Amino acid sequence: MDIRPAKESQLLEVLYIIRECAEQLRVKGVKHWHNTHIDYEVISKDIINGYVYILFEKSVAVGTISIKPDEEISDAYNIDRLAIFPHFQRRGFARAMIDFAESETRNQGKKVLRGTIPVDDESLCKLLEEKGFTNHGVVTQVPNEITKILFEKKIE
Repeated sequence: MDIRPAKESQLLEVLYIIRECAEQLRVKGVKHWHNTHIDYEVISKDIINGYVYILFEKSVAVGTISIKPDEEISDAYNIDRLAIFPHFQRRGFARAMIDFAESETRNQGKKVLRGTIPVDDESLCKLLEEKGFTNHGVVTQVPNEITKILFEKKIE
């Protein structure tokens, strides 16, 4: 397993992983998580800025995560778009990506790692709680936006 910053040429791989996860969650009934909030240009800019990472297993891209400065707290990083290709789930890759995000946060001298997730993605809620994140409840959202829960962890 290897986690590396995404290259501009890997944008389609990132989008494909996210799309497959979105479809899987939709089929499972997670109605507040879908692919329409993913914008090609936003992810492309995040890759250029070095915020997007890809997890490789034997040279195959199997997961992605974005780790970037939090817009609300200067001493925090925010994780977003954590996605493991469905065939590779339940192998510890999501846990490894969260560990990686914690390490990056610590290495950059930040004290908090935050993330918002769809309110009905029970498996990710459970994983974050197991990893020591605190559930801060539903985040106030703009009408017609995805309803999300804020999770936060102090990094030492």
